Amino acid sequence: MARIVLVIVLALSAVGEGIVYAAQDSLPGDALYPVKLGTEQIIMMLPGDDVVRAERALSSAEQRVEEMEALAENGRPQDLGLAVEKYDYALNMTLVRIEQAGNSGLATKNITALVAESTAHHLYVLDTVYDKVPPQVKEAIAHARNVSETGYFYALAALAKNDTIIAAEMNLAAMLGRLNRVRAKLQDPEALQIALQQFYYMAGFVQEISQIAEETDVDVAEVAELVTNATSRHLEVLAELYEEVPEEAKEAVKWAMEESFRGYEDITKVLIRSGAGESELPAIPESIRQRMEDILGWTDAPKAGMPTGGPPGWSCPSCGH
Repeated sequence: MARIVLVIVLALSAVGEGIVYAAQDSLPGDALYPVKLGTEQIIMMLPGDDVVRAERALSSAEQRVEEMEALAENGRPQDLGLAVEKYDYALNMTLVRIEQAGNSGLATKNITALVAESTAHHLYVLDTVYDKVPPQVKEAIAHARNVSETGYFYALAALAKNDTIIAAEMNLAAMLGRLNRVRAKLQDPEALQIALQQFYYMAGFVQEISQIAEETDVDVAEVAELVTNATSRHLEVLAELYEEVPEEAKEAVKWAMEESFRGYEDITKVLIRSGAGESELPAIPESIRQRMEDILGWTDAPKAGMPTGGPPGWSCPSCGH
């Protein structure tokens, strides 16, 4: 502890407190940016358990996302690569610290909830950055988005084992956010497909939540009601989008619709295995269900009309499959 404090004092003395303060608003490519990173590195060295260290690493990741947003707004795409690189490092360090905290028996519910919430917000910000930057740097932002997705699914899976209901609520809300992105990007085929892909994998996570709910001491009926209400809304929006998206995107909408309904099926099966009767099962409104069946061409629903695994060319950000 004494040595770390001494390092901080010497570092501050060397560069001056005023310079350290001024550096906090610097961006990659600015003269003072190395001072900003150096100060963060010193803070990362301070004592604390793995949960505290995860919080610090997440704070660093948040800084990098803010920098990417500022660089895009200021027309400085040439400096985005460094922010993406540092974001990748900070978020991965966050996940490493969470894993170490769990292995040490520390409570990780709050930090995993914070990471899931933060990375969902990161995805939103990175969407706006991706829309603004020129083609030559879109790949870097796409990489940052993949890193964020990986962090999101990792944190959500860890959170679900501690609080399945909160994890379900967060994921279902994020799914609606992806559908809003689809609606906003009807004339942008690439962005539309990416948002549908993200929705698809978030919908797949609902099935994982169902499994966790069955394995843990949780009110399955509450989870089932959450999933049913959200799925009804998602299917309603997807049915509307199906009529609005270009012809080449309609198949992806079908995949998203199928995967969303599959999550509802899974949680109702868990509810039945827990002893619920047919009258206790939450149901998707008949009008929404009928519209879904018409779009998917089902004659006897529920029916798995499409194989699992996602459309060709899609790969899960959390596992790569």
